[in-house]
Amino acid sequence: MHSVKLTIEGTYWDSQIYSGELVLFDAEGGIHRIEWRDVIDQMAERNASIQTALRVAFSDSDLFYNPKVRKILCDPIIESPIKKQLKELATLAITANQLEWSSHWKTESSPFPFLPIDTDIYYHHILAGGDEGLFSVPKSRATAGKLFGKSLFKHHDARFFQIRASDRFTAVAAAAGDDGLFEFAFSRADEDVLNKSRRLAERSCSACDWAFQSVMGWTTEGAFFASFKDEKDPTTKRSIRSFDRIVEPSEMFGEEMSISSSPRIVWGCREKVYRISNHQIDVANYSPRSAKSKKNAESKEVGKLFTQRGKFDLNFDASTAIATGTAPFGTVLEFDDRLVVLRSDGVVDVFDGEPVHWRVFPRSDHYSNQLHIIYDDRLEVISFVHDYFVDQSEKLSGFVRGSGPQSSESV
Repeated sequence: MHSVKLTIEGTYWDSQIYSGELVLFDAEGGIHRIEWRDVIDQMAERNASIQTALRVAFSDSDLFYNPKVRKILCDPIIESPIKKQLKELATLAITANQLEWSSHWKTESSPFPFLPIDTDIYYHHILAGGDEGLFSVPKSRATAGKLFGKSLFKHHDARFFQIRASDRFTAVAAAAGDDGLFEFAFSRADEDVLNKSRRLAERSCSACDWAFQSVMGWTTEGAFFASFKDEKDPTTKRSIRSFDRIVEPSEMFGEEMSISSSPRIVWGCREKVYRISNHQIDVANYSPRSAKSKKNAESKEVGKLFTQRGKFDLNFDASTAIATGTAPFGTVLEFDDRLVVLRSDGVVDVFDGEPVHWRVFPRSDHYSNQLHIIYDDRLEVISFVHDYFVDQSEKLSGFVRGSGPQSSESV
């Protein structure tokens, strides 16, 4: 089943989609807010024959991941027309611009005094990191047509390359290059929402992501896993998250790597950890260590953090990848001249051209099936619809949708 594409014309630098809005950052100091759910509903109403496909592709990806809905979707009488709609949608060239969506499009000046390297939106706050440090500003549907509140906070002076908010622990992980990997507790009760920080590792880190209660950090030269565990607070008997240790790739993949061996790209998200070795990718599963598993750790298997899931071969050399990402629909590899998506159904999609920026949304409830690719003159919103029909427990590429407790924040 082919992916679906919606192209938005214009020159942009970064994108976020959150709580029914598409937020676009441009390189000239402008931020554009698009009422995403409204424009998709409008498109669906104008195209009644494929309205369900439009909605599940672009605004309601969580629908077909719902266990009860998935059971209904297995009914051939239901499945057939849905797949027919999705296939028809994939053949259409959908294009939009600011003029066409003018009634749903607002533009404001950026509150950040720099061009962010990375952004995130968390509990209605925009987070931005770059050469000048880590900042946040309240995102508001404020009066007088203003998009943002007045309070711009600086939380750290380091240069930040990537920001990843947790879907479970009200915290933000941030990769700060040679300064290491940081974690910031997010406090919704304070104006300074990221006022408590700790360094998880003093190792070079240009990218990071959450693996349930733990955080993984990596560069193209190496990786590490900041492992956390759940323990019982003796006074309250409640489960608390506590730091365990730093785990090396050799433990993740169950083997010792030779000192003379060339660096291998390792990354991960949720339960999946990947390692590139030329024309092959190894896959391991991470199992969080809980107080219950610790109590029952008489079995060596129970106490293991990582188990080997398998590997898949590639018909190209992936060792030259410069960036990676993981979503339910598969894993993304960036090269100098293209993006490659290794899909959860075994299909490989290639998007030619050098991107300005790209991102996936693993924390999102409604948009986790989307890949945003920004080129010089457009944003392409790629929606992957195949994963709805994939056995989530069996797939190697892409994390299991719905694995682990979700945040109360729906995005």
